[in-house]
Amino acid sequence: MKLKVGTINCQNNEENRSIKNNNSNFLAEHISNSGYDIVGTQELTMNFTNRLFRNLKKINNYNIYGGYQYGRGIFGTRLPIIRTFNQANKILTKYPSHKTSTKSLPWVPRNWNDFKKAWKKKCITRRILTSVKLNIDDKNIYVINTHLDYYLYDVQKRQLEYLIDRIKLYQQDGKIILMGDFNLTTEEKLFTDFIDELDKLGIKRVPVNDKTNASKYRQTTAIDHIFVSKEFNIIDYGIYDIDDITDHKAVYTNIEWN
Repeated sequence: MKLKVGTINCQNNEENRSIKNNNSNFLAEHISNSGYDIVGTQELTMNFTNRLFRNLKKINNYNIYGGYQYGRGIFGTRLPIIRTFNQANKILTKYPSHKTSTKSLPWVPRNWNDFKKAWKKKCITRRILTSVKLNIDDKNIYVINTHLDYYLYDVQKRQLEYLIDRIKLYQQDGKIILMGDFNLTTEEKLFTDFIDELDKLGIKRVPVNDKTNASKYRQTTAIDHIFVSKEFNIIDYGIYDIDDITDHKAVYTNIEWN
């Protein structure tokens, strides 16, 4: 069994007027032409998701799974300030899901100083984890996709701890593919500790170290990562430079079952 897996931060796409208005077409073409079997996306708004889904249906028959940060009710769809940030970490796959869930990560600052810093940076927003259970060749595979806080150490730490707990739960029933925008690099101890914890659980990082955030942030190496259970053999891996679509590079890997 061979699978091509990818992760793409979509930069809140068509809500951002500096990006081409038809980039849902470009993204759909990239996903289809690149031959992903499973791809995790971050920062998908409802409008963009709907356009992407229509374009993908025209090109290839992908399923799109996952909920939104603030749901699909009036609160998440009608209030302009909420609607802008009501994003999803959708999982796109050629395979049907046997179980899908969207869980809230810890995201609220626990002290007043962190709250003030987060408010000033405009980074107080709900963060979520999307997971799907796939059954491929009679093997259960849990695909987990997320987008972590980019600023507060305490929040990032609690989010990584939550991820570890969910992975331990899913491992009781299958193997793991974890992906997303972690907003952390292997230069940061918090993240290397997380990598070490996953290693103890039998999960390895796909060793992409190229800078994946194309904007001029402090990061010098990848902040978008893919992890897989050690039962998967990593055939190859790399990045796609798709900065005409978003401000992130797409990370991909081809894997097969040992």
